Amino acid sequence: MQGTAGLDEALALFAGSGRVLVALDFDGVLAPLVDDPMASKPLPESVEALRRLVGTTDVALVSGRALADLRQLAQAPEDVVLVAGHGTQCSLDGEDGGQVLSESESELLARVTAELEGIADGREGVFVERKPMSAVLHTRRADRVVAVEATREAVTGPGAAEDVHCLRGKEVVELAVVPLGKGAGLLRLRDRLAAAGPAVEAILYAGDDVTDEDAFRVLGERDVTVKVGTGETAARFRVADPEEFAELLTRLADLRDAAAAR
Repeated sequence: MQGTAGLDEALALFAGSGRVLVALDFDGVLAPLVDDPMASKPLPESVEALRRLVGTTDVALVSGRALADLRQLAQAPEDVVLVAGHGTQCSLDGEDGGQVLSESESELLARVTAELEGIADGREGVFVERKPMSAVLHTRRADRVVAVEATREAVTGPGAAEDVHCLRGKEVVELAVVPLGKGAGLLRLRDRLAAAGPAVEAILYAGDDVTDEDAFRVLGERDVTVKVGTGETAARFRVADPEEFAELLTRLADLRDAAAAR
């Protein structure tokens, strides 16, 4: 992992390629992290950079959020593809993201959600978010001791059940009844874009959470992977925070505009 060293050169090479995909996590990348998940707002500089990029570049947001919430909060330009639910939903598949649970999956999700709500009950700052394919235990607002205990109960309890897919992130435990993975969702999107036109020559992916690591790992040498913030990572490059990433995104928009003008 190179930190910021070589990042400008990598951006220049990426921007000079033909068809490319810019795929970004939302929380912690475009929007600073906040205690209330529904209060997240993207930085205006990042929104403007995305608006410029969609004129020259395929752009997607790849998030753990439910598709409806991501659509509401992201303020993304119309041509930005939304990949939500850790790869389980895609805006290309319609308003609901395309995937529908079977009767048995719906029953399992109801049980998992009830168990997580039981874990959250009586613990200040711990709450459960319901999604179409999963339920999420949030502990960011809780006392650290309370957060650790609630997380442990979620992972070793309903998270350990057969047919439940457990994913841990920053102050969250997400339990789904379908397979999760941003990396798989990203590769599916790449293939879909290629099927409708020229192949995608390279991908730039940026994320801040442990849930972004599988996306970093599935990409290759021609791709640009950027970790936003601290922590161990498989990404090639790192920036400090969403504000610094907004500057990167603006530089990339400048480079793509210049490449398109040649």
